[in-house]
Amino acid sequence: MSRQHIPLKDITIGTKGWTAKVIVEAKGMPRSSQRGPVKYQRMILRDSAGTKVQATIFESDIDKFSDVLTLYKTYYISNAVVKTILPQHRIVKNDYQWHINSKTVVEEVIEEYSSISVPAYNFVSFSEFPKYINSDVYLDVIGVVIHAYPLREIPTVNGPQRIQELLLVDQQLIPKILTMWDQFIENECAAIVKNIKSKPIIVAYRIRIVSFNGIFMSVFTVSNGFIYIIIYYISILMTIKKTYLFIF
Repeated sequence: MSRQHIPLKDITIGTKGWTAKVIVEAKGMPRSSQRGPVKYQRMILRDSAGTKVQATIFESDIDKFSDVLTLYKTYYISNAVVKTILPQHRIVKNDYQWHINSKTVVEEVIEEYSSISVPAYNFVSFSEFPKYINSDVYLDVIGVVIHAYPLREIPTVNGPQRIQELLLVDQQLIPKILTMWDQFIENECAAIVKNIKSKPIIVAYRIRIVSFNGIFMSVFTVSNGFIYIIIYYISILMTIKKTYLFIF
């Protein structure tokens, strides 16, 4: 049964007793803060009007919600802590963010036809990368991982940095390198490498294109990107507007 809820745009710090109906559009893996040992998990929620809000779960509450707030599922959420967010930390157009904690009520929406559709990704072909090199534009990319290179260390202006590179091809069989940095190596990259024999299909959401010895994709922690192994969501892949056929 449908419950009464209000749009995300109407939820501010002063809003009382609200309930929102949202889909989990993006969900990162748990990671540790660069400023200390604080563990957090970040996600993007969206309502039927297309309004988005970024939400964060901290520390022990991450385990509490590990089996809920699943990617692409719809939920009623109430009693999250609403806070303002500085422009430099925003990953969506919203002046507010949510902190989801042990007092937050989350209920999955079970209905035959959801009023909130799964994300409509705007996938960019690898052949289009040259026009986005070193720009501030964030892109969505889909590809098949066909090889994982060994972990290595490279010199940067901030000192030595660990990276791991993955070789991807898109639907045109154009090869490109996806470079994983920092905690993406321990989390998303480790999961991809574990499944490398199955040639996993991945979606890279909110990435930037930078040039270094040629053109390649690069995922930096500061870019607030999200990586998904779509082989686990193959039914969802078929709903993403385009059909991709990979032949090896």
